[in-house]
Amino acid sequence: MSVLIDKRNTEFDRLASVDRADAFLDDTDRVAASVDHTLVADRSKVNRFTGHLTELRVAGAPGFTTDRAAPASGATSPPDTGYIAQAKDYVASVAEAIGFSAGEPVEFEADPNVTTTSEGMRVVSLQQVLNGIEVWAMAPKVWLHPDGTVDRIVGDTVSTPENLPVKPTVPAEVALRVAAAKAAEPRTLKGAFGDDELPRLDISQGFERLSAQTRNDEPMTFSQGPFEEAVPARLVYLYMGDDARLTWKFTFSRENLAAQYIAFVEADDRTENLEEPEILYFFDAVSHAVAGSVFQRDPAESTLHKVPFPLPTSDYPTLVPPGMPAGFPLPWAEKHDGKVSTEGSNVRALNGATRRPFEVNVDASGNGVFDAAQDTPEQLVTNIFYFCNLAHDLFMMLGFTEDQGNFQAVNVTGTGKGADPVRALAHPGPVQGTANMATRADGLEAVMNMGLVTSTGRHTANSYHVVVHEFCHGVSNRLVGGLFDANGLREEQSVAMGEGWGDFFALTTSNFSKSEERVVIGDWVVNRAKGIRQRPYDSEYPGKFGDIGKGTGEVSGPGNGDLSYQEVHDVGEIWCAALMEMTRKVSAALNNKEQGYRVTWQAVVDGMKLTPKNPSFLVARDAILRALKAMKGGPLLTTTQYTTARKAAWEAFAKFGMGFDAFCPNATFTGCRGGTAMPPADHED
Repeated sequence: MSVLIDKRNTEFDRLASVDRADAFLDDTDRVAASVDHTLVADRSKVNRFTGHLTELRVAGAPGFTTDRAAPASGATSPPDTGYIAQAKDYVASVAEAIGFSAGEPVEFEADPNVTTTSEGMRVVSLQQVLNGIEVWAMAPKVWLHPDGTVDRIVGDTVSTPENLPVKPTVPAEVALRVAAAKAAEPRTLKGAFGDDELPRLDISQGFERLSAQTRNDEPMTFSQGPFEEAVPARLVYLYMGDDARLTWKFTFSRENLAAQYIAFVEADDRTENLEEPEILYFFDAVSHAVAGSVFQRDPAESTLHKVPFPLPTSDYPTLVPPGMPAGFPLPWAEKHDGKVSTEGSNVRALNGATRRPFEVNVDASGNGVFDAAQDTPEQLVTNIFYFCNLAHDLFMMLGFTEDQGNFQAVNVTGTGKGADPVRALAHPGPVQGTANMATRADGLEAVMNMGLVTSTGRHTANSYHVVVHEFCHGVSNRLVGGLFDANGLREEQSVAMGEGWGDFFALTTSNFSKSEERVVIGDWVVNRAKGIRQRPYDSEYPGKFGDIGKGTGEVSGPGNGDLSYQEVHDVGEIWCAALMEMTRKVSAALNNKEQGYRVTWQAVVDGMKLTPKNPSFLVARDAILRALKAMKGGPLLTTTQYTTARKAAWEAFAKFGMGFDAFCPNATFTGCRGGTAMPPADHED
């Protein structure tokens, strides 16, 4: 993510002006007495920007009532509506322990899709609203056990000023004109594979409103104009730190989704010029280029050779869990009229220039073979098709299934929305945003772009690390962001983790079967031994959590004067380094590399499901540790092994400054304080 305008006061400390830091503990005890069960609040887990708790732990809460627990006919567990109602009612009952004042409006809408971890924990994603209007970025998650017992509430909420306006003073068309002018400006996209130029767009023809708005809180849509897609618009409240504003929120997509701008424009009566309202927040939501290497893995290590589509499950490093659809892995491509193409339910791989798939004839024996010369447009389309399908099946086995928001045109289980394969474009030449992935809500297809790196003549569609890294953006955006909008990684630390997760899975899934660990990413694509990161991801990686926000020359330690942690890709390195160290330490502690990798992957994916929107590193750390705890006594970890693995995980986080005593006031790059302490013996993750 690249932030172009941010008028929010992200350094605002709400607890400095209102002495509430210690009052949380009193509020927690008082509310716990009223609900008659235990609530645990840690004052270090207060977002000082909002002044609210980011985690409230629960013990002894009641489960489902009889009527709410009653499953539908033939069902084996309560319907999603039961978990949603339970979550909303519970948050309202303990709102004062989170930070809301008595009598303050506590309103939430729920993502209708309830996420389930591999161990059965249900996760309800909520969105704070006021007057029916979204309070942007305030989206906690509620963790529930299968019986409806609440485990904890995690994520951001905020108290808003009284009497915020409900109706806009600035017409949507006026705000749209201002935001579109900014989105249409020329811009240089700086990436790991080189810079790309976005030209200026002509918006003089304006935008036609395509949908009517009968209520203020209803979204609307405008015509696309010179942009790639129609422009969605809606009213949202934007929390500014010391204030909150009613704004118009727009999304503008540039060609091939090389950039996707999110704009928040003044809509209330405090606008100084109703004809030229101010843009309060403007950023590019697309995750731009980051990694590289492969054919089946890496063109530097192998040549083109034929593999079955789909791959057998024995070719994957993951285990096939129970509950996979019948016949898994499902077909990647279907035969029609004697032909087969690179358009399937999971992926629509297309030539970026012609927007056509690679299509081949099926022979007399029923075989259809995608066989093209290296680096031709057809081979590049085949390669991106292969990698995306491989990633689809791998993450599906880790829990990114149809009901959890995966990318498929047809959901054979009847759960989830479907109609959203990855549209993977292999551009024959250079293209803006050499490698990127844009993710939308469940039911709307994701778009991936892969292009030629001009400086080396190498193509990112041939790189396992690049494609898997970008695919992982889609996974983290939906599992953390929620299926409703897949828009949950927008604060600085959150975006950085998106990059770190991508590097982690790209490297560890290819390291699983190797005797020598690969710790450099992007080296083949850019033809540079050090790859595209500052340092290799080995156990000696120097960056720590406390270095976040520091520039060149400020990072402590001998030889670290050239390091900088002020940009999301660089900060994401710290997250990836910690996860890779966790993988090493858990594997060593269990004395079993295969088990260690599988345990860590599952904890990380389940952790994404438990992680609320816009998390800090420490919030995501806690979710991973809680996911690990849920594995205790299950098929991946015995009770004894869990104790060993938990200690190894904490050691890995502590090594990279995310120990028990680490602290950050929120998910920005401001105020991060590293810590190396292990948790107390009586601490419960």
